[in-house]
Amino acid sequence: MTRRLRITQRYATILEVNRAAITQPGINEVFRGTCEAVKKVLTYDRMGLSLYVPEERALKLVVAEGCGRESFFRVGLLLDCKETHHGWVFQNKKAIVRADLQKEMEFQVEQQNLIEGIRSYCAVPLVLRGDSLGVLIILSSQKNRYSQEHAEFLQEVSGQLALAVKSVMPSCSKHSGANLICPRCIASGGGRATAARHKEQLSDWGKQGGRGRKKEHRMA
Repeated sequence: MTRRLRITQRYATILEVNRAAITQPGINEVFRGTCEAVKKVLTYDRMGLSLYVPEERALKLVVAEGCGRESFFRVGLLLDCKETHHGWVFQNKKAIVRADLQKEMEFQVEQQNLIEGIRSYCAVPLVLRGDSLGVLIILSSQKNRYSQEHAEFLQEVSGQLALAVKSVMPSCSKHSGANLICPRCIASGGGRATAARHKEQLSDWGKQGGRGRKKEHRMA
C-alpha cells in the first residue's frame, strides 16, 4: 500500500465519520457510523466511547462495540477521573498508546482488560475548543497493534465525534451557565469507584505490586 493511498483512506474515513456526526440523530447512531468507518482502515476487537458526567464527577461508558455481557467494561460503567487510564487521557488531554499492556499498564483497572484478553490499546481525548468531553478508545487482542501514528489518526476521528457530542449533550447540571465540561466539577475530582464488581481480583493484583498511576506517564 502506497503512502498516497494511506493518506487517501485516512481522509476518506474522517469524511465518513464527519458525515455520521452531521446526519445521525444521537450518540449511539454516530458511534455506530464511526465504528463502521474506522474498521475499514484500522483493526480492533473493541471500541468504546466514555463521556464526562458532571453529576457523577466521573466518565461514563455510554456506548461500546465488541464487549460481551460479562465484560467489566459494560455500558454504564463509571470510570474514576484519577485512578483509570480513561481519566488520565481525559484530564491531561493526551493520548495513551499501550503496545504491550501486560508490561506497560499503570492502573489497576487495566488488569481487567488483560483478564478479558486485551493486549494493546489506543485511547484519545474528545476535545472541543479546549474543553475535554470524554475519551475514545480502541482495543486489540494482539500486542503491538497501535502506534503514535494510529493515535494521531484516532485523534482526528475523535474531533468529529466531539462536534456531535457537543450538539446533543446538555450543559453542566451543577453550575449554571457552565459548559458541558465544567472546570469546577473537574477540579473537585473524585468520581465513584469503578471496580466494585471485581474488587477481589483487583485487590489480589494490587498485592502483587499493581497500583494506580504515580510515576511520570510515558508514551508507548
